[in-house]
Amino acid sequence: MALGGCGGAPAVEEGPRALPVDVYADTGRTITLRASPPPMPPPQTRASVWLARVSPARAALPDSSAFESAPETLAFLPSAPPALAVDDGLKPPLPRARAPLAVPVGARGTVELEVRVDEEGGVTEVLWAGGTRDPALVRAGIECARSMRFFPAQRAGRPVAVWCRQRFDFGLGER
Repeated sequence: MALGGCGGAPAVEEGPRALPVDVYADTGRTITLRASPPPMPPPQTRASVWLARVSPARAALPDSSAFESAPETLAFLPSAPPALAVDDGLKPPLPRARAPLAVPVGARGTVELEVRVDEEGGVTEVLWAGGTRDPALVRAGIECARSMRFFPAQRAGRPVAVWCRQRFDFGLGER
């Protein structure tokens, strides 16, 4: 009898093979496995952002002593934004899209900024106007405000540059 192939050795029948056996399979014995849960992501801090005022001219900055530096001393923690104050005959700028806000972990406080929105809807200046002086919160608010883009404010159907008071409340609704 002749076997043909691709030049390899003829197939050889092998004898019995050893198979791995799980010795605990039928004994009812158990083994406790130890597994650590995955690390938890850092807690998220909520933040609210809104425009509080729109005007063609920048408002005078208030006396810095009028603002508290610690959020624990704030007597009034709004649950909703106050009504938007807009000069007569002026239509406020409208946000084009959401802007990223990097909220520092455990952030608590309020930051108010004066934001200048130009005739094209771009943010050209951002100034601290009140609230906490915490550098992390102020930086987060300024970076968010600088990245915003708006449909420009209008007066008599024409785009105009305006100053907006923008307020950032970090974690004030949490307890």
